[in-house]
Amino acid sequence: MRLDRLIGKWASWGKRQVREQFEAGEVSVNGERVTEAARLVGKFDRIEVSGKVVQAETRRVIILNKPLGVVSATKDPEHPTVIDLIERPWASGLHLAGRLDRYTSGLMILTNDGEFSKSLTEPAKKVGKRYLVEVDGVIEQAVVEVFEEGMWFAKEEITTAPAKVELIEDSRCRLIIYEGKHHQVKRMFARFDLKVIALHREAIGGIELPDDLPMGAWRELA
Repeated sequence: MRLDRLIGKWASWGKRQVREQFEAGEVSVNGERVTEAARLVGKFDRIEVSGKVVQAETRRVIILNKPLGVVSATKDPEHPTVIDLIERPWASGLHLAGRLDRYTSGLMILTNDGEFSKSLTEPAKKVGKRYLVEVDGVIEQAVVEVFEEGMWFAKEEITTAPAKVELIEDSRCRLIIYEGKHHQVKRMFARFDLKVIALHREAIGGIELPDDLPMGAWRELA
């Protein structure tokens, strides 16, 4: 947004009054005096006029280790939410960059930066999500081959991007998928009559769940 328009809206000033503030050197952006009224500013630029704060929102990116039973939502009438785990006054201003169902644990990212969350969640970005999966049977090579070729989802009318599968044991694997369809991992294994009995997200793109972050805990991403 243009700086002069933001200030005018904030103070309910006309163009002349706003211009006078610039001419008097009363406008600063991130601590530096600014005279260019048409300058474009972002949501997280700190803006002051005559020492009064016009805008001072802090950019936040939170990584959280979601426990089982916690809902991926900002509010829920029955169950604790990921927002409830972040006991800070600013937590209500966060939104979720992707979700996990109630019975899936692991990495959640919450932020107040819409552009950042889009970079992780927009389908065209093809950001990989890595899961540790345990099923109630043997993961045969035929399963791996179909996953790595891509699977047709009739409901969404898409063929999934080729997944990456790393077998750990007969019934456990690491799986990277590039979409975020409803219950996608569980639906993929269900095609082979395999029930997912444990699902834990370890990474989203290049963001890894730290080994030292306990279940239910969170920290700000630098």
